[in-house]
Amino acid sequence: MFDGSHRTNKREINYSGASSSSRTTRKANLTLAKQQRLARAQAKAKLNASIVIQRCWRGVWAGLGDSNKAVGRKGIARALDGRFQTSVTSALSASDKSSSSSVALSASLLAFRLTPALSPFYSSSSCNTKDTSVEASMRRDFLQMHKLLTHCQSSGQANYITDTTLPQISPIAARRLISFTLFLLRQSISRRNMANEEEENRRIISLLHYLLQSIFSFNNNIIASGGVLEDLSRSDRPSDYYMSIMRGEQHKRQMNPGWMINLFSCLRDFVVFHRDNNLDNDDKVISMDIDGGASNPYDLELLLKWCCKTILHLALMADEQDSATISAQKLQRHDALLSIPQYQQGIALLAAILFIAPSAFCKSWLDEELTRFLRLLTQQQQQRRNADSGKSDADPNIVWSPIFTHYLSCAIISGTSSQQSKNDQFWTSALCETLNNHECSVVHHIVSQADLHCEHSDLYTYSVPVMLQYTLQRHHDLATLATFAARGENISLWIADNNATNCETSVADTAATVAYATDGMDVDDDDEEDEALRSQSVSVQQQPSQRDKRSTSTSRYSRQDLQTLPKLDALYQTKCLRDKKTTIDRLRSLSGGARSSQIEVRYMISLAERIGKGQWMLQLSNSIFTHTLPKISSTSPSGLVLSSQLLILQTRARECYPSAISSVLTSCSGSKAGRNASSPLLAKLAFHNPSLIGFWECSSQNMYLLARSQSSTAKIENKSQLTAAYEVFSSFCDLFSHHLLAVDDDEFLERYFSPTNCQMPGKIVAGDIVVSLKKILNDLYWVNPVLAADISETKTDSEAILRFQKARLLISGTKLWNSLHERWCRLYRNVQFCDENSWWFPFLAGQHDSNPIIHSQVTTFVDQNYDDEAMEESSVESVGVDEGDAGGDALASSFRDPKMARVLTAIPQAMPFSRRVNLFQSLIDSDKLLVQDEEATFRHMMMNLDNPDQDGEIGGRVRVTIHRDALYRDSMETLNPLGKKLRKKIQVTFVNRHGATEAGIDGGGVFKEFLDDLIKDAFIPRTTRNESGEEEQSSGGNHPDFFSVTPLQTLQVNVDSDGNQSTLPHYEFLGRVLGKAIYEYILVDPQLALPFLNKLLGKQNSLDDLKNLDPEFYKHIKSLRHMSAQDITSLGLTFETTTGQNKKTVELIPGGSNVLVTKENVIQYIHLVSHQRMNIAGSRQTHAFLHGFRDIIPAPWVRLFSAYEFQKLISGDDAVQGIDVQGMMNVTRYSGGLHPSQPIVQWLWEVVNEMNPEQQRKFLKFMTSCSRQPLLGFKSLVPAPCVQQTRLMEDNRGIDIAEGSPIGNIRLPTSSTCMNLLKLPKYTSKKMLRDKLLYAIEAAAGFELS
Repeated sequence: MFDGSHRTNKREINYSGASSSSRTTRKANLTLAKQQRLARAQAKAKLNASIVIQRCWRGVWAGLGDSNKAVGRKGIARALDGRFQTSVTSALSASDKSSSSSVALSASLLAFRLTPALSPFYSSSSCNTKDTSVEASMRRDFLQMHKLLTHCQSSGQANYITDTTLPQISPIAARRLISFTLFLLRQSISRRNMANEEEENRRIISLLHYLLQSIFSFNNNIIASGGVLEDLSRSDRPSDYYMSIMRGEQHKRQMNPGWMINLFSCLRDFVVFHRDNNLDNDDKVISMDIDGGASNPYDLELLLKWCCKTILHLALMADEQDSATISAQKLQRHDALLSIPQYQQGIALLAAILFIAPSAFCKSWLDEELTRFLRLLTQQQQQRRNADSGKSDADPNIVWSPIFTHYLSCAIISGTSSQQSKNDQFWTSALCETLNNHECSVVHHIVSQADLHCEHSDLYTYSVPVMLQYTLQRHHDLATLATFAARGENISLWIADNNATNCETSVADTAATVAYATDGMDVDDDDEEDEALRSQSVSVQQQPSQRDKRSTSTSRYSRQDLQTLPKLDALYQTKCLRDKKTTIDRLRSLSGGARSSQIEVRYMISLAERIGKGQWMLQLSNSIFTHTLPKISSTSPSGLVLSSQLLILQTRARECYPSAISSVLTSCSGSKAGRNASSPLLAKLAFHNPSLIGFWECSSQNMYLLARSQSSTAKIENKSQLTAAYEVFSSFCDLFSHHLLAVDDDEFLERYFSPTNCQMPGKIVAGDIVVSLKKILNDLYWVNPVLAADISETKTDSEAILRFQKARLLISGTKLWNSLHERWCRLYRNVQFCDENSWWFPFLAGQHDSNPIIHSQVTTFVDQNYDDEAMEESSVESVGVDEGDAGGDALASSFRDPKMARVLTAIPQAMPFSRRVNLFQSLIDSDKLLVQDEEATFRHMMMNLDNPDQDGEIGGRVRVTIHRDALYRDSMETLNPLGKKLRKKIQVTFVNRHGATEAGIDGGGVFKEFLDDLIKDAFIPRTTRNESGEEEQSSGGNHPDFFSVTPLQTLQVNVDSDGNQSTLPHYEFLGRVLGKAIYEYILVDPQLALPFLNKLLGKQNSLDDLKNLDPEFYKHIKSLRHMSAQDITSLGLTFETTTGQNKKTVELIPGGSNVLVTKENVIQYIHLVSHQRMNIAGSRQTHAFLHGFRDIIPAPWVRLFSAYEFQKLISGDDAVQGIDVQGMMNVTRYSGGLHPSQPIVQWLWEVVNEMNPEQQRKFLKFMTSCSRQPLLGFKSLVPAPCVQQTRLMEDNRGIDIAEGSPIGNIRLPTSSTCMNLLKLPKYTSKKMLRDKLLYAIEAAAGFELS
């Protein structure tokens, strides 16, 4: 309570007379009571101020010997005006002695008149500093004060500029007069009216010089003489006493820095004025002599000298605890530089002013003056530390620029502290005001000075990153310019090239709008929920409110919130382009504006180009991340820059530099590795090992902060640190993923997996990156998922920036994680740099939803996939590359949980392989519900009888007859015309080699055997080469070899086969056959080459994939990189190569047969050769195969797997030799009176266990028609395997004979493959069972005995 009346406030609550007790009424009453209390407090404050002023006025009036009294502040103000005019008039007309004594009195009266309580009544108008009448009145009074001082000088008493014999006015009054003098000068500068007010400003500057002398009590040559400053902050004069009452400074020794900061600000305004009016000639010098001989309306040199004197005074007044000495104990503390003395803050402010336009001063004079100032400051600091020693080690060749830069960076760091004192906050505010809109000029001049003074590299190296981070964080236009310069764009043409920029931005906006508008909503089986979600029209700008609503509710995220990674990437790139457009528009506006804006734009573009080109940043990175102690140059005075202070600044520089680089690399982030391959900054830093290690160490140090932020109960105290942590980790992901593009597998293992290197400190370990990224991505994908609104929102508060950086890390982290996983898969068979479970998210590795698929969406997606013929229009050489974005979005709509959909379409390796196989099979089962449902097919046909295009085939299955001696020909003729209808059930009837129809009825088993035999016949070539290289022919079908065997005994398309229309349909058919095998969960034998599998997955092969095709050739082609120029020339290689077994010559570039391979172009030759062999050779056959395969299996479905996982999906796990006998025995059922405890059952499994792997596979094929065990084990086999007991004896007609009969034949085991049923006669011994079983499985008979 302001008035302390608790009872009165109770009455005020019901002041409005309202009797209602509602919450609204009580709130209104409380608000009214608060307003009343504030009004009374303000009135009381005015009354107290009036009382104090009247007491002061009575003291002044009594000192004048006048009995008149003034009533009220307005009356006192008018009386003061009269007394001041009377005092000046009488002093001008009186004798020398009286005029001399009137100087101090007039100054005190004028200062009293300018107090905040009386200034509103300075003139007839209100107190508005922008009001011309108030300023004119002030200017009139100050000119009269100058006239009085001139009168004293003309009377021969003293020179008020160079002599201090004049009576000194009150320091308190002088400080107030100085502040208003500087105000008048700054107002004149702001009006750009210097010419009209030239004479008045010169007189005011002269007055300012005298007032400053009154403050410091030393003459103009005190810097050169090294005199001692005198503390005049206290005074016993009566007028000073009354002035101190108004200021409350009776007992204060330390000066208030307000007038000092105004002095620096005035110098800054003059410097900016000079720069703006000397745009065409930066070397023009504007200065004036102290005596006033020059014709300029202001004196930069005089103001600079007084600023230096002010800093010296602050240094003398500083306490020992506030000096530059930093103890070694503070070295490990993060707050060691959060508080620096005021004199260092003054140097920092002066540095910022000088770096805006150093050309405002004569360079020789400026260097000499600042060197003299630093030498004196050094001596002063040494005298304070060594009072008993007169030794001085100050070097006469002190360079001021690096020292000023050092203090400027220290002040910027100190300005981030929330523990600053009030005076420190004044200096920080002045520094921020000075740097505002001038950051680019300051940093540009600092960088230029760093190039000139290489001997001070440490001071610049550890100061520039701090300045750069500060500027990039507060100057969004510079950050945007730098980030696009880092992409390789010519930003200097942005302002002129208007049409290109608008076109690029409009295209990006259209793409993002389409991507956002066509996104599938949250789909469920419930039609009402589906319709409700589709009816939501939430714009991108409204998404933040959706996040806020969802954070307070328990509802699940919608599909609109959790868009897939390609759409998030599109939104991210669009945001970058929109920022680019906004920056271009602003720069064009500034370029057509004032000269000051034009200068800043010029410096901004120059600085951004220097940052984006990367060479300067590379040099800076090399200096920062070199683990050496900083050294102070011999030309740097030890009293000003201490080793401990510089070491702490080095630590801060290593924190600021990655953050600055992260801001520059914003537009280089993305989900596709190699998208910004032309970036000069990425090219420099990504292949600079100290930079990579430095970024990784910084990211590792922030892991605790990132892990703590993932906790739902953790309270984030410093969001700026957390934002910087996400930002730096994103940049490391961008740099390292770009680095991996040019690092082969051998070099990768040596650098990032070698046990010797991994144990060394400061090394990057691939396994550690995988684990760290898993923790972060698990949070960003699953625990606290990133929403689309986090990227597209336009807010700029700290929370919005933090969410944007999380989204950026999601995109960049996914890119690096996928790059590492792709390399892990390529190295899987040889070495693993991390465990397989290191890729799994904790939740996805555990239990999961039993119904994760939306069946209706799967059917819709498959139908859309069939109608998409865009692949036909794509170029042959780029088959399957970057085709999955649209398909991935369609696949995501098939999953019920949008979080799982995003994970599976972006980083499927986060889920264990077995779970992905289950999901894959669920997708197929959903498609089978419609395709293979005979009742549904019949109903659909009946509903479309009138449709002439309706297929007349009835039923959901297709019946075909296949001759065993013409397996491939009949299959091609009967099944290939089906095309996409091959997904239906196929019922096969075999005709044996004698022309008789086999008796077996196809319940599924016959088709499995047919498909297994067909794939073996079509895929495995008949022509192979032995160890000596000679061709060998094997028995096979009557067709050419469509595949060839690689040195690794895997299959790839036969590049020697014609790529014309006669052979392409065969590859298209084989693609459908392989797709059908996967569609029906039938495992087959062919082992496909890894590069061919990559093409099936829509991936482009790289140089490292060549070793999985031809290791010997890969070894030879790679050795060219390490050969000398002479050795390469001696080989006589040209830009051509041979392909296939026919050794067909192909030119790699136009006219390649005439271009020799040299040391300069050998890298290009290596990559062209590998590209030719893996991506171009056989591309037409691969294209046809893919077309047929995707008729059965949509491409996004197989992208759930890596290449080696896809091979397991085709042929099972090769790590299992034969079959898992124990696993099969555990799930086998028994019928016909059999029990697991019976001897015959035990004999069976003992015999199977004793078989070799080939016999075990034959046994499995005999029982199930498939020679490979199920991918997920026998527990997933449907129906479960079963063993049924039958009679032992039969007659010649196959009729059972009773046991013990002397006549008859002993039965062979038989099977019903459609039921996975083994019919086992009741053998009497283990030997009999083994002989009969081996005979049955080796006979390879048909289905005549079924």
